[in-house]
Amino acid sequence: MKQLKLILATITVSLFFLSFMNDNQDAVVGLEAGNKAPVFQAELIDGTPFNLEDLQGKMVLLNFWASYDAQSRMNNYYLNDMLETYKAQAFHNGEEFVVVSISLDRFKAPLKLAIEQDETMEFMHICDFMGANSSISKMYNIEEPVNILIDGEGRIVNKDVEYSTIEKSLAFLAAI
Repeated sequence: MKQLKLILATITVSLFFLSFMNDNQDAVVGLEAGNKAPVFQAELIDGTPFNLEDLQGKMVLLNFWASYDAQSRMNNYYLNDMLETYKAQAFHNGEEFVVVSISLDRFKAPLKLAIEQDETMEFMHICDFMGANSSISKMYNIEEPVNILIDGEGRIVNKDVEYSTIEKSLAFLAAI
C-alpha cells in the first residue's frame, strides 16, 4: 500500500512538473504553478535592500510564516534541514537553493527571538510588521503560513503548507 502511494505521488508530481516545464517564455504573472511569480522589492529586517529578481537562476522558497504560529515554529526545524540538504544543489532551471522568510508578524521582539531560537539566521528575513496586510502578503494572496517554491526562471513550481511536498519537488528537480 505504501509503495502504491509512493508510485502515485511520483507520477502526480512528474505530470505536474512536465505540464509547465517547456520552453514557453511567455508565462503570465500569477499565483498558480507554471506562472511567473509576482516580483517584489522589500527590505530585509537587517536593513539590506531585497529584490526578488536578484535571485534569478536560483531555486527560491518563499516561506510565509509567523513567530506566533506553532506549526510555523515546528516547521523551521525541517526548513533548516532542507536548506542544508539542497543549498548547493543543481536543479532543473536553477542553481542553489535559498529561503526567503516572509514573516506575518506585527511585533519585532517575538520575531527576532523566534529567528534566534529556531536558528534561521541563514534565511533572508523580511517583515514589515503589518501581518497579512503587508503588500507582499496581499500580492501573493496570503492570509496564513504557506510555502511557495520558485524556480530559476521565476516560475512557481509548487505552493503548499507541507514541507514534505516542497522537498519532493526539490528532489525531483535535482534528479532531472
